[in-house]
Amino acid sequence: MLEPRQNRSSGCWKRKTKLEKLLIPCCVILCILTVLFLILYLTKEPDTGEICTTKHCVKASSEILDYADFKANPCQDFYKFTCGSFSKNAVKKQETTPLVTVTDDLKNELKAIIVDPIGHKNPHALVLLKQFYQQCMDEKKIDADESKAFLEAVEELGGWPLMKGGAWDVPKFNWVDWHIKATKLGLPIYGFFTFERVTTAAGNTILKVAGVSKGSGVYLSEARYNRIMTEVMEALNVTDQGGEITKQNYEVVSFKEKIRSLNLGEDSSVKTLEDLLKACPSVPWLKLLNSLAGDMNETFNSNSSVTYGEIDQYCEELDQLLNKTPPRAIANYFIWSILHQTYNYLSIRETYGQVTYETPSRFEICFKDADERFKYVKETVYVRKKTPKVVRDNLNEMIDFMKEVFKKHVEASDWMDDETKKLALAKTEHIQTMIGGDDEMYEPDFFDKLAGLGELNFTSDNIFNMSRERRMSETDHFFRTVYQDEDDDYPGFFDNMLKVNAFFVSPINAMILPAPILSSIFYDYRKPAFMNYGSIGRIIGHEIMHGFEKSGRMIATNDGMKDWWTNATADAYDKKVKCVIERYEKIPFRYRLNGTLTLDENVSDFVGIDVAYEAYLKYVEKYGPEQRIPGVPLTPEQIFWIQTGTWLCFRKLDDSDIDYEEEDEHAIPGFRVQAGARNSLYFAKDFKCPEGSFMNPKKKCRIF
Repeated sequence: MLEPRQNRSSGCWKRKTKLEKLLIPCCVILCILTVLFLILYLTKEPDTGEICTTKHCVKASSEILDYADFKANPCQDFYKFTCGSFSKNAVKKQETTPLVTVTDDLKNELKAIIVDPIGHKNPHALVLLKQFYQQCMDEKKIDADESKAFLEAVEELGGWPLMKGGAWDVPKFNWVDWHIKATKLGLPIYGFFTFERVTTAAGNTILKVAGVSKGSGVYLSEARYNRIMTEVMEALNVTDQGGEITKQNYEVVSFKEKIRSLNLGEDSSVKTLEDLLKACPSVPWLKLLNSLAGDMNETFNSNSSVTYGEIDQYCEELDQLLNKTPPRAIANYFIWSILHQTYNYLSIRETYGQVTYETPSRFEICFKDADERFKYVKETVYVRKKTPKVVRDNLNEMIDFMKEVFKKHVEASDWMDDETKKLALAKTEHIQTMIGGDDEMYEPDFFDKLAGLGELNFTSDNIFNMSRERRMSETDHFFRTVYQDEDDDYPGFFDNMLKVNAFFVSPINAMILPAPILSSIFYDYRKPAFMNYGSIGRIIGHEIMHGFEKSGRMIATNDGMKDWWTNATADAYDKKVKCVIERYEKIPFRYRLNGTLTLDENVSDFVGIDVAYEAYLKYVEKYGPEQRIPGVPLTPEQIFWIQTGTWLCFRKLDDSDIDYEEEDEHAIPGFRVQAGARNSLYFAKDFKCPEGSFMNPKKKCRIF
């Protein structure tokens, strides 16, 4: 029979010895103290003690754990130590390489700049872009308009013969006046002449007169074009009485194909408008150009510089064609060209959309149109977002530390003679730096210079009218800047500055860090410095060395390209780097590795990694030692070395040890992760690798 609970408890206490009765309260007190100490530890300030517990340090710790495998021996297989967890989980996570992930992130971030809602801190140019995109996506509003905005604009231009029939006023038609009026109304016609801004051999910009725009390049048979245009007319409540629409449609198709057959040959020589008037007297060039330029105060005169191709025959054939073509066919051609470029903004878009065989989504249409109408706005916003002043200042300091370190390496070099060393030291001192973009890109009026957006404000929320307003601002910007002395190569600039890469342009002695590489695993100014110096620092050190290995021998001077190496330095360098070639070619691999092909990249790896490490030591000397990060049983210096390799990790595609077979100017990833560290003066010390172990060979290959 069980005793009552209270009796059992009372009896249990009586049976305990005096020692037990004494120890129980002590245990209770000890437990309470333990809990109190735990609470104090968890609630202590994050910036005290040896461990950094800020959210950025916690995030940094998580990233390290996603890549590294601490079970591996760093002295024997540093690649596995650095990339083991990444390789193990990459297939499950559907990742290939960190570079691919960063590239995908770049695409998504650029897309978000356009599609995200308007923010109160968005620059004016970005607000315009977003407004355009949002109204383009509003198909209900577009359908509710029933293409009235388009029809009203066409009526203001002079009317559509296809709709007005005999009521269209033939005597009032003149193609030059229509071209001028269409441009002033922001209506995108395919004219018989187009105008571009080009740079001459002398470096100044002038107007180029080009031939007829070929339009969409879509070939339409007469029957198919007639069917589509007849359906468009029906959608606009116009019936084909007596076959008049069919007749005029055939005229447009015939005229369109004849215009497309005209050719204006290329010629880059600089002439004057007076020369153009003599070569093509049938066109009133001064009237046409000054009318298009608007209130630019007679931009053009007979002495204005222009360039054009072999225009004599082109103008003669155009005159003959225009003289034998009914005016209504030319007017219909102009209206067709407007429709062809704006139908996506109209209620009849699906009907006319049959001219192409493509079926893009509404998002694809609006994203592309917004991006093209506001070219380089999203790219500029992205660069500014990724490279605020704190980032540029932080990286400039890092580069300055590296320049100091690099000069010491140059001074200690045993393969550069005194003459070459002197030039190398001067070159190091005068390295230029571009982080994200030049200073002009961060100025408030940059968008106006870039795309003429300073004075634009939409007065309508109808997407067709918004497109007209944008075209008018584009025309104004074009003629306002056509004779500027400097022609900035924005296409080339943004193409290079939106790559997940870094560059050292040796001829102009410039270190360039595009914005996309200043993110994710490469760089975050809020992370501990040892992580940034290991990742982006190693890359910067690598790129700087490109200006001082053999491929960087030529520099630009006022007298052309100059070789700043002496023959003695070149010969000594060739002997010095033989060990780099040999180290690479001795790697067991599926095919013979070419150490000469990858030499410049490998040399830059060998040198750049130590330059980054020593620059980090300068950082510590200036700011003091850094805290460790939570959950990672490594010193800041050891994490530096992991960071030099994480961006080179790659996914295993099968069960073999090595599956990366793409041969290029860069070494295979495993070599790049290990070789620089293996031949460093510092790696073995930080990981206490015994001499003779794989990562601490007795004889190291040293360039600087």
